[in-house]
Amino acid sequence: MPKIKVLVVPSDRTGVGKFRSVDPHVFLQNLYPKDFHVDIVYDINNVDLNFWKQYQIVAFHRSIGQDFEKSVNLIQMLNSMGIVTIDDLDDYWMPGKEHPIHDIIRVNKINEKIVHSLKQAQHITTTTPIFADEISKFHKSIFVLPNAINPKEPQFNE
Repeated sequence: MPKIKVLVVPSDRTGVGKFRSVDPHVFLQNLYPKDFHVDIVYDINNVDLNFWKQYQIVAFHRSIGQDFEKSVNLIQMLNSMGIVTIDDLDDYWMPGKEHPIHDIIRVNKINEKIVHSLKQAQHITTTTPIFADEISKFHKSIFVLPNAINPKEPQFNE
């Protein structure tokens, strides 16, 4: 059986990108090297249709790239090509009024864009059952993957 090719598009190179996108997929490939091949690509701006055709799964955090409109169109295209799309969402899309970026999110309707994006993906991964319940108002295929760290990494050791 051929390997399943997974493309991971992290939202950033640290924090969420590392812990929710990169590390889990590196572990997947390392634990199941006969079954999975994982590519991690941060910049997908200049890729053509043939690039996407090589993958069976595309996993991303919140959106594919920073442009939500392009991301939604791309997710729909991938779905139509039979490529499994997985949107990882770790934070609520509309933080409370006390949050420093609440007004930026509200004015730019980023919360609405995030919800629209998550509706397009075939599957959603998230951090907790409580958040999964909230997401279930918009999507039914949700998997909880709790946040985790690799305690063997130097920054977590004395």
